[in-house]
Amino acid sequence: MNSIKTALQLKLNPVKVNVVVQRGINDEEINDFVAWTERDPVEIRFIEYMPFDGNTWSDKRFMPYGEMINVIKKKFPLERLYDEKNNTSKTYGVPGFPGKIGFISSMSNHFCGTCNRLRLMADGSLKVCLFGSTEVSLRDKMREGATDTELTDIISMAVKRKKPSHGGMYNIDANKKLNRPMILIGG
Repeated sequence: MNSIKTALQLKLNPVKVNVVVQRGINDEEINDFVAWTERDPVEIRFIEYMPFDGNTWSDKRFMPYGEMINVIKKKFPLERLYDEKNNTSKTYGVPGFPGKIGFISSMSNHFCGTCNRLRLMADGSLKVCLFGSTEVSLRDKMREGATDTELTDIISMAVKRKKPSHGGMYNIDANKKLNRPMILIGG
């Protein structure tokens, strides 16, 4: 919390706080996080629980973003705000509150077709999809002497192979052992 307070004091903008919502674990805290946006100009980003290797996935703990919105609307008036192009978060606000609320709905409302995120991991591997097990080792290509033009072509080919959507939570769950745990991917 001290780091968040310091970021706010330094007027860093935006200050985003990610919350992975799990039914029966922390779903009763949703409105506590929304209340925080009344005090501080933070952006609370509620993330749907996703199957990754090592996170003991259970669809019983999955809570779709539409249900999170319903929980919030019982206590706060929500209004939809403008989202930047290719934004992975659906942004809302409570009128009069300086903070914002975002929902990353990668499981219940795919945004794959407009996602422009790439992840370059510490080992030099490039991922074009958080859920995809396919990676391209840019490190190896660079060690082999690839030019900037060749690296650009490799990245471009990887992006063009990106799927319009992932296969859904049950397909991801079945194949999660093929993907790295989230702690090794970063995000």
